[in-house]
Amino acid sequence: MIASQTIKDIAGQLGADLCGVAPASRFDQAPKGFHPRDLLPQVRSVLVVAKRVPEGPFHSRSPIPYSVVNDVILAEVARLVCALCVRLERLGRLCAVPVLSEPYEYWDALNREGRGLLSLKHAGWLAGLGVMGKNTLLTNREFGNRICLGAILLDVELEGDALADYRLCAQDCQRCVEACPAHAIGGSTVNQKLCRSHAQSRTAKGEPIYVCNNCRAVCPNGRGTLAAGIG
Repeated sequence: MIASQTIKDIAGQLGADLCGVAPASRFDQAPKGFHPRDLLPQVRSVLVVAKRVPEGPFHSRSPIPYSVVNDVILAEVARLVCALCVRLERLGRLCAVPVLSEPYEYWDALNREGRGLLSLKHAGWLAGLGVMGKNTLLTNREFGNRICLGAILLDVELEGDALADYRLCAQDCQRCVEACPAHAIGGSTVNQKLCRSHAQSRTAKGEPIYVCNNCRAVCPNGRGTLAAGIG
């Protein structure tokens, strides 16, 4: 049997900044069609990894640095997850299924609502990597919401990590809600149609870019304790 710590060490060697494990049983409340078992019936553990997103682009007056970094980090997470699958399969006779945030298999064109094969932010929460902020983003104590997630479904049982026992959002804080120019954030959900319609744009040349990241940028916990130089 492979030890959880062995897998985390390998993930770190391959470039993961965070790595956690959630037993498949923790996903019992997942919507039908988006449970790990819907992808891999024999799944027993879900491994979740994260790479840190650089802080600088959040302070740029141009949307280009953030757009470029976002694309690069997504590609880096894909590379990391695929490389980790290969390494794990070499360790033993197991099945490792990579799960990434994109492309979407489910897409509601009318509402511009997409869903990944698995909700990675919920998987990250169940694997102990952070807590959900009011902006609905997974927020880690050290790295804030400057993280990008990927997951691997495994047919072996691993020791699960404890859920994060800290709370980050102040009860009276509404900064992300108030800073959203599309008024897309409400309660515990985000209206994807409003968000995408405002945040996604194109350059004069026609290249896709992100022109808004307010909900991430204004969060008092967005940078985490390491980037903020505290704790």
